[in-house]
Amino acid sequence: MKGVTVWHLGRGVVLAGLLGWFALWAWPHWGGQRAMPLTHLALLVPDDVASDDPIVQVWQDAATETGFPMAVVRVSALLRPGGYPLDAALVVPDTVHRRMNSAVVAHLEARVRAGAQLMLVHDAGVSDMDGNYHPVQSRLSALAGVRYALYETLGPHMLSEEIAWVDGSAVSLLRLPPGKLMREGGESPLISTQPAPRADEKLAVVSYNYGRLRYPVFATSGIFDGQRLMHFGGDGLLAGVHTLGKGQVLFVNLPLGYLKLRTDGFFLHSFLRFFAQDVAQLPQLSAMPEAQGALIMNCHIDSAKAEPAMETLQALGIFEQGPYSVHLTAGPDVDTEGDGAGMDLDHNPNMQAWVRRFVARGDEVGSHGGWIHNALGLKVDKQPPAVSIPFIEKNVASVQAASGKPVREYSAPVGNHPAWVTQWLHDKGIQAYYFTGDIGMAPTRSYQGERRGPADMWAFPVLSYGTYGTFEDSQVAHQSERDIAAWLRDVADYCAQYRTVRLVYFHPPGIAMFPAAFKGWMQHTARLLKKKELHWITMAQYADFANQRLGVQWQIAQDGQSAGVQQLTASHPRSLEHFTWLLPMQRYAQPVVLQGTAQIDHDGSYWRVVAGAQAALTLRLPFQTAPISPASVTLKKP
Repeated sequence: MKGVTVWHLGRGVVLAGLLGWFALWAWPHWGGQRAMPLTHLALLVPDDVASDDPIVQVWQDAATETGFPMAVVRVSALLRPGGYPLDAALVVPDTVHRRMNSAVVAHLEARVRAGAQLMLVHDAGVSDMDGNYHPVQSRLSALAGVRYALYETLGPHMLSEEIAWVDGSAVSLLRLPPGKLMREGGESPLISTQPAPRADEKLAVVSYNYGRLRYPVFATSGIFDGQRLMHFGGDGLLAGVHTLGKGQVLFVNLPLGYLKLRTDGFFLHSFLRFFAQDVAQLPQLSAMPEAQGALIMNCHIDSAKAEPAMETLQALGIFEQGPYSVHLTAGPDVDTEGDGAGMDLDHNPNMQAWVRRFVARGDEVGSHGGWIHNALGLKVDKQPPAVSIPFIEKNVASVQAASGKPVREYSAPVGNHPAWVTQWLHDKGIQAYYFTGDIGMAPTRSYQGERRGPADMWAFPVLSYGTYGTFEDSQVAHQSERDIAAWLRDVADYCAQYRTVRLVYFHPPGIAMFPAAFKGWMQHTARLLKKKELHWITMAQYADFANQRLGVQWQIAQDGQSAGVQQLTASHPRSLEHFTWLLPMQRYAQPVVLQGTAQIDHDGSYWRVVAGAQAALTLRLPFQTAPISPASVTLKKP
C-alpha cells in the first residue's frame, strides 16, 4: 500500500470540508434536482476505464442476470453542470474506483443528502488521484456511516482478512440460500430443524471445501447508525444501510467485483439485488419463466456402482418427476477415486437402456468429464488441452451414441474445470456446465482468470450442504438423515418463495445413503409442483431461456403526461412470451397495459406481469396511494 505523501492533516481536513460545503451550496446551481422517482441503476466509472473492462463488465452482467436496467456513467458526466439526474440509484464499485478526487467525494455526499440512493463498495475512493491515502480515514466515511480505511492508526494493517458474519435479521433480506450459513461453534449448516436465528445472532458464511469464509475488509470504527447486515470481529461493519440527509447509502465493505472475477460472485448478486429491489424499489425482470421457482437435479453417473443405485432411485419415486440433468462418464476403466469400474457405456446394455429411458422422459443427457473419470491418478480435466481433449471428445461421442441426441450439458469430475474448457465446450455447441465456483448462486456467466467465457455460456454453481459437497461426504461426517431431509425441503421452499433456481447434484449411490430424505423430498416437491409454485428444469432448458432473456430490451421512464406515473416499455426480436416483471407493490398501484398483452396478478409483495406472445409491451405504472386489495387480477389488452 502507498503511504501518505501529499496530504497534510489540517489542510486536508479543511479542504475536504470546504469542498463538501461548496458541493451542497452549488448543487441547485449546477442544476441538481431534488430526489425523483427512480428508473434505473447507474454504475459510476472513471473516464479512462473502458466499458468492456472486466471489472466493469462483472457489474453489468450482475445487473442483467438479476434483472435491473443499468447505465454506465462517467465521472465527468456526473460533475458537469446539470449533473446526472437523480432518477438513478448510483453504484460506486470497488477496484475500479480506488482513486477519486475530492470534488467527486463532495459531490457524492451532496447527492445523497439531496435524496439520492447510493451503493458504496469497499475500496472505492480510499485514495486520492496520486494513490495516497487520507492520513486519518476514508473521505467517504460520512457516506459509509462509519470511519474506515484508518491509515493514521493502522497503516497497512487497516486491511485484513476476516471471517464474514451475517446478522440473523439480514438472512431473508439478502436471500441467502439454505446451507450457506452456520452458527457460531456449529458444525452443521443452518436449516429449518434448528431454531430460527435471533435478529442479533451472528452466522458464519460457509462454502464447500473452504468452511467459514474469510474476506479482505477494512477495519472500521464508530457506531453504525443504521440497519447492519453483516459484520466481522467485534463490531466491525461489513455491510449496512443507513439514512444520510434525505437519501440512503448501502455500504458494503467487501470487494464484490474483485471476488466475482475470481469465481465468487455470490455477494455481488446478493447485494446488488437487495439495493435495486429493496432499497431503490426498482422493477425487476425475473430470471425465471413466469417468475416461477425451479430446481435443477443434476445426477452424475460415473461408475458401475451407480447401476444398482438406479433401482433405489426408482423405488423412491424420483423418476415420477423431472425433467433432470443426467451426466455420464462412459469409459470402462477403473476410477482411481475408489468408485470401482467404469460403466463401459458402449458395451453395457443395462446402462444403454437407462439412457434411452432418460431421453424418453425428457431428461437432458450430458457428459461428465473425460472417458475415464480420473485416469491413472491424474485429474484429466486439469491437464493441458492436448491431453484432456481426446478424453472429453471420446466421452461426448459415447454419450451421444447412447442417447441419439446432441450433448448440450457438461460437468467436470471433482470440479476440475479450467477456463479453456468453457470455450472448447462452447465451440462444440454446449452452453451449460456444472461448476464448483460461485457456490450457492443461481446460474451465471462465470469469470475465471479475470475473464468471462462467451456471453451465452452459463455456469450452474452447485448448492452445497454447508461444507459438504456430496451426500457421501455428509454420511462420512455423520450428518443425520433428518437434517439432510430438512435441507432438501428448505431448498425447494427457498426456490419457490424467491422465484429463483438452484442446482442440487448427487451420485446415485449417495441418494441410496439417505433414502427417507429423498423420498420425503419428492413428496414435498410434488406438492409445490401441484400448486404451481415450483417446477423442474434442466441446465440446457434454463440456458436456452437465459439466452433468450438477454435479448429483452426494456426501460422505465417518467410519464411526461402525469405526475406520479411511470411507464415500462419492453421489446424482444422474437417474442416476450413468458418473460415476467416483478413490480414492488409498496411502490406501485395496479399496472395498466397500454400495448401488447399481459397477465397481471400479485402475491402481496409484488405485481407479477407475465408478457403475452408479442414482440412489444408497454405498461402504465401509477404510484401507490391506497392500501392493496389481496385479490389478484388478470388484465389483457388486445
